[in-house]
Amino acid sequence: MDNTSVVRNWMIIAGVALLGAGLLGFVADNPIASSSPDAIFRVNAVHNVIHLLTGAIALAIAFGTRGTTLGNATIAFGVVYGLVGILLVIDPTMFGLLQDAPANMADFVLHAALAVVSVALGYMARERVPERSGASRI
Repeated sequence: MDNTSVVRNWMIIAGVALLGAGLLGFVADNPIASSSPDAIFRVNAVHNVIHLLTGAIALAIAFGTRGTTLGNATIAFGVVYGLVGILLVIDPTMFGLLQDAPANMADFVLHAALAVVSVALGYMARERVPERSGASRI
C-alpha cells in the first residue's frame, strides 16, 4: 500500500467518523455524544452540524483529490482541526458558540489526534507521490 492510499484511507475513516459523530449527536441522551453532562463528548446542534460539514469535507478530500493535492488538503484539514483545538483550550465554549456544550478533555485529545495524524500523513503523501512511468522529466 503506497502513501497516498494510506492518506486516502485515513481521510475516509476521519470523514465517516465525523459524519457518524454528527448524526449521533442528534440522538438524545446517548452516552457518547449528546448534550447530556454525562456524555463523553458534550455537543449541541451547532457542534453536530460542524461535524457533518467537516466529515463531508474529509470525504471530499479522500475521493476528490490526487497526488500532492491530496497531501496538501490533508495537511490543511489537520491545521484547521489543530487551530480549533487550540481555540477550544483557550475558551472551551468557543467564544459562546458552544455555550451549552463546552469542550472537555476528550474533545481536546480528539482534536489533537485529528490534527497531528492528518498533518503527518499529509506530509507523508506529499513526499512520496509516485511518478508515472514513461513521463518525461522536464
